[in-house]
Amino acid sequence: KTYVRNCIQPKNGGKACEGDASKTENCGEQECPVTWKQCDNPVPVVRNVYMPWNPDSETFTITVTTDSVAGSEELVSVWFDDKDGASAGYVFIRFNTQIQYSIGYCMYSYTPFPVTLPTETQKTWTFTYNYTDKRVVYYCNGVQVLNVVLSSACTRWSTNSDNRDYWERKPTQIQFSSIDTASDSYCISSNTGAI
Repeated sequence: KTYVRNCIQPKNGGKACEGDASKTENCGEQECPVTWKQCDNPVPVVRNVYMPWNPDSETFTITVTTDSVAGSEELVSVWFDDKDGASAGYVFIRFNTQIQYSIGYCMYSYTPFPVTLPTETQKTWTFTYNYTDKRVVYYCNGVQVLNVVLSSACTRWSTNSDNRDYWERKPTQIQFSSIDTASDSYCISSNTGAI
């Protein structure tokens, strides 16, 4: 961007303008955020097994496919742990009569999505987490259905600051827990591609 200054002649003994008449700065050079992309090689979900990964960026993505439908009472349950095995957060999707989400150590209950979800039975859910700005984004079949910064969305942080500590840990492994009845396949990626 360029700033241009127009100086007028000084009056009544005022000083003339000093410095450059224009200034140019580069902007928009930060790394673009990860957006939804199709999972090319999903693998079947195995429950109660920690799967290591070491994302080489501050933003990483987990994509889960499911054919669960509203009213099935099924659940997507993805847990993140750090290198020491300590919990670093989790995400849920519950298929009640209305499909709802929850962000672990952030919310007290399940919440309906703020937008209408795609209607296809087969759904690809993508969870993107930016570790630097603590932003969680959910996509469903390529449509962004949730985009929150945890510091402004987490009701549990205001009542218990320990909950914030979970999301301060950098995840290095994931687990689909035994209560996950909805996830069929998954893939993990960072903003440099699939892992």
